[in-house]
Amino acid sequence: MAAVAVFLLDRLTKYWVSHSLTLGQELWPAAPVHIHYIENTGAAFSILPNVDWLFLLVAAVVVVVALWYWRRLSLEAWWVQAAVGMVVGGAVSNAIDRFTQGYVVDFIQLPHWPVFNVADSGITVGMVLIVLRFLIQGRRDG
Repeated sequence: MAAVAVFLLDRLTKYWVSHSLTLGQELWPAAPVHIHYIENTGAAFSILPNVDWLFLLVAAVVVVVALWYWRRLSLEAWWVQAAVGMVVGGAVSNAIDRFTQGYVVDFIQLPHWPVFNVADSGITVGMVLIVLRFLIQGRRDG
């Protein structure tokens, strides 16, 4: 469910931004969080531009690993399942952009932070929760 939610919210917001704004346009630039439409050919923070094959490979690996551990994942707490779903939904949505356009639509701007999108947020929050799960498990085992 989390994968579908992140995927759909990301697709809808990217569609809205790319069909309502011109490239480089900003909405509410004086606000702490504002909209700034860019097209990112790199990864997070625009690193490694123009290596779409690498990002598509990573997205494919994320999906394959999630499917491989599907039964085991069903034994995890709901929040761990949601975390994996957020990562998968974000990875798939960004992969679709890279495959179809050669770039990812980014638009969320925070002060002193690179522009990002809903998929990036899902991937980041999901990964933080997954790491937290392993830290909690490590304390139980140790």
